[in-house]
Parts: sequence; C-alpha cells; structure tokens
Amino acid sequence: MLRGHAYIVEYEQDLSGLMAEERWEQRIVHPDGTIAHERVLRSDYLVFQLLPAEDWFAFRDVFEVDGEPVRDRVERFHELFARGPESITEQAMKIAAESARYNLGNVYRTINLPTFVLAFLRPLNRSRFVFDKIGEEPVNGTRTWVLHYREVKKPTFIRTPDGKPLTSQGRLWIDPSNGRLVRSELVAGNEGSVRARATIVVTYGARPDLNIWVPIEMDEYYDNPSKPKADRIAGTATYSRFRHSDIKARLSQR
Repeated sequence: MLRGHAYIVEYEQDLSGLMAEERWEQRIVHPDGTIAHERVLRSDYLVFQLLPAEDWFAFRDVFEVDGEPVRDRVERFHELFARGPESITEQAMKIAAESARYNLGNVYRTINLPTFVLAFLRPLNRSRFVFDKIGEEPVNGTRTWVLHYREVKKPTFIRTPDGKPLTSQGRLWIDPSNGRLVRSELVAGNEGSVRARATIVVTYGARPDLNIWVPIEMDEYYDNPSKPKADRIAGTATYSRFRHSDIKARLSQR
C-alpha cells in the first residue's frame, strides 16, 4: 500500500494536462442478451487539476455521434483555458453537460471517468478506506496483487443528484514491485433507496510515445439487481492519440 500511495502521488503529477481521443461504444441490452440500441461517440478527453486544492477534474467533449459530426472539430480547450481559473470549472461543466445528452439510457452518469478511482489511493485518503489483499492475478503479462477496497467514512466520494451518499467499493490490481495501478474496478449503488448499480473497470497500459502508463480501456455496466428482467446499459471506451498540453503551466501561472 505504501508503494501504491507513493506511485499515485508521482503519477498524478505526470497525468495532469493529458489529452486523449476517446471512442465510446454504448449499448442498451435486453435481459436475453440481445442489443436494443447501440451508439458510438468520439470525444476529446482531458484530465487536469485545479489549484490550490489540486482536485481532479476530467471531462469529455463529444465531436462525433455514430459517424456524424456534432460540431466543427476545433480545440475548444484553448478557449476554455484562456479564461481565468474561476470560470474554468463552470465552462467545463457546460461542455460536459452538453456532451452527456448523447448518452444512451436514462442513467445519470458522472463517475464514468477512467481517472475517478485514482483519488482513492492518495495518502490523504488512506483512512477513508479499508484495503484487503484477496489474491494475485496476471493482467496482460504483469503480476499483480488484487486488493479489495471499501469506503468507510463520510462524506462519500459519490453522491446521487439529490445528495444521497453512495459507498464506493471494488478491486485494485497493483504491481507489488513498484505500486503501479494496472487495473481498477469501481462498484457503487444498490444500497438504501438507490437500487441502480454501476460497475466500472479501467485497464492501464504502456504507450510507446509516453513515459507513463495510461488508461487504455474502460468498461462500464449499469443494472438494477432488484429488477433482473430490466434492460441494462453497457459500454466500452478506448483511448488513443494521447498528447500533453500546456494547461498545467497555464493554471499554475494564474
């Protein structure tokens, strides 16, 4: 765990300001496994930290739906970060809300970000979770320890739109030799009056043009265990065209 915490501290510094292209396949699935509806979104995806608290912010800007452009492909990030830091979050939220309207299904989704779980491994948040080793598994050729985690303190990282707390739990696949996060799983929901459940799995990998491991695939699944005959929402996002921006420098200068 000490290696995992140390890895995340350094990793967050390298990851901030990283941009990528996301290809996101979404499906509504009937109980018998047949596909009711499919959609493919292509987006610009950006992660960064806002000073001084260094809280993570990540959002996607959809530019194509099922092969049809929804806006001129211009880098709206440049306009976004030309403004003062006070307006960055507000403007980014507008872009994110605009992009969210293309999602299939009626599930309100704000945690389907490949970097969401990273905050759980910050040393500052160590006491908020209980971690237990439950096994060892190879992931794409890397030997890992499998850790189960469970959130035990409030306020919780995840809340419903009306403010109800949702406990985070899941598994982490960590390289024990260096603390590198190789895969993460997040499960939330199906507690109290919230019957819907979200399961999000992110796999990391090396890229030849980068000196850090990055998210390469995110699988998401939304169901309702109390309604086994209801439709489910599933999706798979893949990431490419990674590039660093100067956003981090711009923010630190303000």
